[in-house]
Amino acid sequence: MRVSDVLPRIDDGELIALTRDLVRIPSVVRAGPPDATEAAVAAHVERWLRGVGLEVEVHEVAPGRPNVFGMLGDRSAGPTLLLEGHTDVVTEGDASLWTHPPFGGDFVDGKIYGRGSADMKSGLAAAMVATAALKRSGVALGGRLVVGALVDEEGDMIGAR
Repeated sequence: MRVSDVLPRIDDGELIALTRDLVRIPSVVRAGPPDATEAAVAAHVERWLRGVGLEVEVHEVAPGRPNVFGMLGDRSAGPTLLLEGHTDVVTEGDASLWTHPPFGGDFVDGKIYGRGSADMKSGLAAAMVATAALKRSGVALGGRLVVGALVDEEGDMIGAR
């Protein structure tokens, strides 16, 4: 199978919808209960990855702060490639200064607006959708592809340790 066989399986609408869904989940790390951090994003990522048929592992690196990994392929067949993105975002600051709501995920004129739409939820969504396209294509990988949604890039990077 060639790249040209996989690319048509990438659904732009799916990528836009997933990015908007992720942006709509506030994942600013603040003082408070664990579900006020990245846990809600991780739960959404886990459901989505399972829904497309990937093997999924969840590793809680701190209370309420889970990393999620979706795996495709056979690790014994060769090397592993990790596509990684983080689930936390920096504070939205004064929401009245935004032209669109910081957690609205508005899609206007081909652009998605909201906190995390550029750093890093769109990149995470792209990695997820690309992995799903490979799964749907049935391509035999010469190793394992892992898509990881990691916590705490904006802090002490505990998710990457």
